[in-house]
Amino acid sequence: MSKWCQNLLLQIYLHFPEVIQHVTLPGDTFSSGGAADGSSCKLDVLVHRLVTLLADVGDSKSVEGRVSDANLACRRLAVSHPVLLLRHLPMIAGLLHGRIHLNMQEFRQQNHMTFFSNVLAILELLQPLVFHSDHQRALQDCLLSFMKVLQNFQRSRSPLIFINKFLQFTQKYITHDAAAAIPYLQKHSDILQSLCAENPDLVQLKSLLAGLTLPVKSSSADVTTEDRDDDLSTGSLPLVNISAPFTLSAADMTMYLKKMSKGEAVEDVLEVLTEVDEKSRRSPEIIQYFTNDLQRLMTSSEDLSRNMAFSLALRCIQNNPSLATDFLPTFMYCIGSGNFDVVQTALRNLPEYVLLCQEHADILLHKAFLVGIYGQIDTSSVISESMKVLHMEATT
Repeated sequence: MSKWCQNLLLQIYLHFPEVIQHVTLPGDTFSSGGAADGSSCKLDVLVHRLVTLLADVGDSKSVEGRVSDANLACRRLAVSHPVLLLRHLPMIAGLLHGRIHLNMQEFRQQNHMTFFSNVLAILELLQPLVFHSDHQRALQDCLLSFMKVLQNFQRSRSPLIFINKFLQFTQKYITHDAAAAIPYLQKHSDILQSLCAENPDLVQLKSLLAGLTLPVKSSSADVTTEDRDDDLSTGSLPLVNISAPFTLSAADMTMYLKKMSKGEAVEDVLEVLTEVDEKSRRSPEIIQYFTNDLQRLMTSSEDLSRNMAFSLALRCIQNNPSLATDFLPTFMYCIGSGNFDVVQTALRNLPEYVLLCQEHADILLHKAFLVGIYGQIDTSSVISESMKVLHMEATT
């Protein structure tokens, strides 16, 4: 009966995703997401369109804008409705696989690396559901495409940021389901070995390869004393946990927070924002340590500090869309601020933020409308652009 009820809830959700706001569902209700049972979903067409736009390549400004909008929408979807996106994981895997035959010149010039990077970032947001057994085949197809592309980068400048993120994701896959991950990675260890030979300084990759030499046990209870002796005699290294490629030390955090505190010189604040901006390009997750200060600086009358704070805040939300609502009070305050420059900065960033905070788009746009009416500021173009982005009409 429990299983039937879960299936019924899943079918209701697939046809009316908005019910997620009104009910608390068991944690494993959406583990498979109805991906394998041939069920339909009223948003399949929309998600298919988003994924297709995400995979678009081109060097025109209009194409770049469409890809950026689709990326933000997919990232938000991965956080708020992961099931709806996971249904299309086989399609994503196919779009990746269709590009691995390209040589490096074609791959770089046609901007395919952007698509691969965006997909990897979305897979990170889909954890842990993406590791469910129903998604194993599509997930492994995606991983193979990543490895094939990295293999093609040999004897050329390797994309180290992408490699590090791929290794981190692979480590999490192993941690979540070693019985499925390790045999698969062992099967393709030749690619990883050649990648390691080309990048001997990648400690994370060496750790991964060392871990792949360990035997896989179904459970710790099945391991006998004789098995443990055999493991020790193999001389294989333990799987080393792969950390983020760049982190802030406690001393750095203390120094940065002190310099960003209220009352500090503008020059010190800008210095910290610049350093955080540079370091976050490799590890955007570090921005979330400064959210309180960023929200304060978003209301600042100092132009450079305010603009950088808005930029970092949006990058933080892009990396982790679940943080979007944390910035809602600040955005609302900025839109209605008595400082004209603060209002203009908020309005300029409103379309992107609305896309990342869709569940509160109505109050954000209503606030912008009121500002336009009573503040004698033309907000019509911003509201129009926000609506286009929300409805993906900006892609036509």
